[in-house]
Amino acid sequence: MKRNERARQVLSRFGDVAWFRHPVERHPFYDYFQVSFVGWRYAEPREELKTIFESAIREAPKQVEWTFRSIRNWMIVPTRLIREAGPDGANFNDAMGAIRESDQEFCAATAEDLENILRKLTEAPSIDGSPSA
Repeated sequence: MKRNERARQVLSRFGDVAWFRHPVERHPFYDYFQVSFVGWRYAEPREELKTIFESAIREAPKQVEWTFRSIRNWMIVPTRLIREAGPDGANFNDAMGAIRESDQEFCAATAEDLENILRKLTEAPSIDGSPSA
């Protein structure tokens, strides 16, 4: 299963995902790594879920610093990408491209980290309180 499908499946354990964004891990033509992150919106967001995502970011083994954001859309994103996108996120796509072009080691690290974060979320109890099988 591709990571974007697995990420959506993991997030769906906690609610109905109404919107989802996850870049492909590698560029389809040039095969270089992309900056890994995941963004989503639940149809009915529940405040108590935020601690699950914050905990997964804090506890998963990682090489780079990550941030969980929950405004209209929820995101698990490398802190560097947020910093380089600017305070309102207006330069998000440009920042993502600049990092991709200049720092493939960072991009590879985000891919590995996101796998660990998704694994940690898989271990977390779902909305009905049951752990993943």
